[in-house]
Amino acid sequence: MKRRFRLSNRLKPKIRGERIIKTGIAVFLTSLICYLLGLPQIFAVITAIVSIEPNTYDSIRKGLIRFPASAIGAGLAAVLVFFFGATPPAFALAAVLTIYLCQKLKLQDGTLVATLTAMAMIPDLDGPLFYQFLTRLLTTMIGITVATAVNVTVLPANYLADVEKRHREHLLELQERIHDIAYDFLHFRGKSLNEENYLHLKQVLSKTDELLGFQRKELRFHRYNVNVFRRYAELRQMTRLLHQAELHLGNLYYLPNPPALSQRERDVLQLILDHAEDLRYDKSGTPPDIHFRIVNELDGLMRYGFTNPPELKDQDHYINPNTHFIYELLSLFEMLQDIQVKREQMVEK
Repeated sequence: MKRRFRLSNRLKPKIRGERIIKTGIAVFLTSLICYLLGLPQIFAVITAIVSIEPNTYDSIRKGLIRFPASAIGAGLAAVLVFFFGATPPAFALAAVLTIYLCQKLKLQDGTLVATLTAMAMIPDLDGPLFYQFLTRLLTTMIGITVATAVNVTVLPANYLADVEKRHREHLLELQERIHDIAYDFLHFRGKSLNEENYLHLKQVLSKTDELLGFQRKELRFHRYNVNVFRRYAELRQMTRLLHQAELHLGNLYYLPNPPALSQRERDVLQLILDHAEDLRYDKSGTPPDIHFRIVNELDGLMRYGFTNPPELKDQDHYINPNTHFIYELLSLFEMLQDIQVKREQMVEK
């Protein structure tokens, strides 16, 4: 009996706009604490807004970096106001020196907070500078601490459902690109392929990698059911398979020598075009029969190319362009088959 994956109670399905909710809570709590302590609220609120991160790990790590960076920004603002007052040179020097020192001290993740702190302080320093420096530093620390605490405790990040959805979208896009390749090589010898389509697939796959990276970091700080870790590992493996398929697709887009297709090779491409609607890999289950027919045809062409190699016209290349083309196309279909098998295994667990 097939059983579907269920998230543990600590990893709820993702709420839309959860980062907005976290930001609102962090701003409210930060403002409330500063109000009750009689401290300026604006610096703490700005810090809280920019300190909300997509995962717990980055929130804690960057929070530890942002505090000393903010101290640099606040200190520079106080010193420059002492010498220049709230004048344009003070603003310019505060921005340049804050950014420079944060980069030099490897506090890059705190550069934005530090610079904003310095800019907001300069026109508002109206008392003893050292006292103002300590006050601004305290409010900044409150903003960072509250934002980090909210990130850790409120709506723990869950990107697994998003990754699964993106996997289906990637498969649909792969199917479209295969159709494009079959059509273009059949009619234009691959000279009219739009590489922007391939680059888009590569870009969205990189975004999926980023989401999985966020989830891996989140798993360090929350204790989940073992099924969650297993699901993450399965989705990580699925993403690697998609990257392998994308690699073979890219090789087809950038073939150094577009082949002059034989009639048998043209027939296989026409078979792909005629059954484009049947070649669906975005749903669970075994690949359709037409998939195996196409794979068998491509395998036959590969074997024929190796046993009956034509004479190479270009002495700088050792693989016949037709064999190269068939190899990449066959590899792409094999990767799609592996992906389909993996999806079926994930459903059955």
